[in-house]
Parts: sequence; structure tokens; C-alpha cells
Amino acid sequence: MTAPGRRLVSIRRLVRQERITEYGALWLALRDAATARGAHAWHFLSNSVEGLFLEFLEFGSEEDIRTDPATIAAIQALHAAFNEPYPPPVTLEEWVEIPHAAGPA
Repeated sequence: MTAPGRRLVSIRRLVRQERITEYGALWLALRDAATARGAHAWHFLSNSVEGLFLEFLEFGSEEDIRTDPATIAAIQALHAAFNEPYPPPVTLEEWVEIPHAAGPA
């Protein structure tokens, strides 16, 4: 198998309403660390489950953003603040881009 293209890590995180401000500050630290290394970072709030966030880190195959000390520290800070191990066993998933062959010219 050839090296994967883009990679996507998704994390589901449940945040109680009274901790949204704390979560927001920690998320911004993660976003800033990841984007400083050329990654993309997004987070979304569930429309149906109160306090459920879905976080994404997307990066190329040339460097796993999770090897960057500032990025991993920010991820670990989020997990520690919300009493989750790193990596959480069920809430963290990793995805790889599917390479497609070029179509007919």
C-alpha cells in the first residue's frame, strides 16, 4: 500500500455547560498549535446532544501533527481537563485519504 495522503483525526468530547469557557480556551490553544505547523483544526457542536463536540485535526502524510510537542501538549491538556486518558479508547478515530487513480485524459 502506498503512503496515505491527507490524514484526519476526530475526537468526540462531552463538555458540561458550566465548563464551555474553559473548553473554548483549551481548544483555541490546540487550534493555534496545530495550525502553526500547517495543519487544519475544526470543532463542531452536536445539534442533538447537549455539550457534545466533534473535533478534527487534518494534516498531510509528510508529518503527523501529533508528534509536534506544542500540539500534543494541547491535546493532552484537553484530555486532562476533562478527565479522559490520552488517547481515549473510543472517542478518538484516525482516517486516511483514499487515493484515486487519474481518470482518462
